[in-house]
Formats: sequence, structure tokens, C-alpha cells
Amino acid sequence: MKWFSFFILGYLALGFQVALAGHIDVRGAEPNFVLLVVVFLAINGSREPALLGSFLLGLMQDLLTLHPMGTWAVAYALVATFVLSTQEVVYREHPLTHFSLALLGGILCAVVLTFHGWVYPMLHGRGGNYGSPVGLVKSALYTAVIAPLILGVLQRIKAAFGFRRGRGSKAG
Repeated sequence: MKWFSFFILGYLALGFQVALAGHIDVRGAEPNFVLLVVVFLAINGSREPALLGSFLLGLMQDLLTLHPMGTWAVAYALVATFVLSTQEVVYREHPLTHFSLALLGGILCAVVLTFHGWVYPMLHGRGGNYGSPVGLVKSALYTAVIAPLILGVLQRIKAAFGFRRGRGSKAG
């Protein structure tokens, strides 16, 4: 994977996430552009670069949110692990694949954030309310609805990322 292209895409996704917050929401649900980049990396990339890239995207998003460091990083690493496990059985170019992987990834992120919101106050005695589970699932659905459009565009420019596949290939 070409890391320079990855960081540009990550920067754009985080920029859209922050800049459009509150402007394109539908009944309190906001799309998660960074999650779509994680799905794109995991559906096309080899294992180690996709996991590392997803974890780094999560760390960058943690820097921009009120969550403790590592919350989004763990969530995105779990999503990448799930998508990587389905890589050989899905058709990467199909919009239904994009929709279903984004929806399941969004629900997995909602589970991680809900669990964190439940456990964090018990351990630290403060904070932890980062949104209702219903709102997080609505955001996952909104993200899944726009996923075929955004992932379709990203699939057309995936050559810029230099994805390599297979066990014996070097991820660079």
C-alpha cells in the first residue's frame, strides 16, 4: 500500500467528518466517512497494512473527538479484522457488498462505543455518555446508505493506493 496516498485519503475523510458534522445529518444521524475508508482499505488491502492503517485512522479520529485515546482505534481495527475475514468471499466492486460491510462495520462500532460508554464510568467514575445506541445504529444505517456511492468512487481510483495481495507479497 502506498502510505502517502493513504494519509491523504485519511486526512480528507477526517476533514469531511469534522467539517460536515451537523450540516448533513438526518434526524441526528451523521455519516462516518472514516469508517468507509476503513472498509475500503480492508476490502482491497493485504492484512497487515489494512489493520495498521485502520488502527492509525482510529487514533487520528480519537485525537479529534472527546473519546479517550484508543476507542475509535479499537473499533476500526475490529471492523478491519471482520472485513478482512470476508475478503475472499465477497465481490469487491458490488454496491450490495459496500452497503452490507459498511452497515455491519457501523453496527460493530456502535457496539464498541456502547460497551465503552457503559464500562468507562464504572472504572473512572466520570464521563462515558457518547451517544445513544439507537443514534449510533441510525448513523451506521446512514453510512451504509451512502457507502455504495463513496466506495464506488474509491474503487475506481484504487490503483493510486498500490494494493498488493497474497501471503508472499511485500506490503509497501
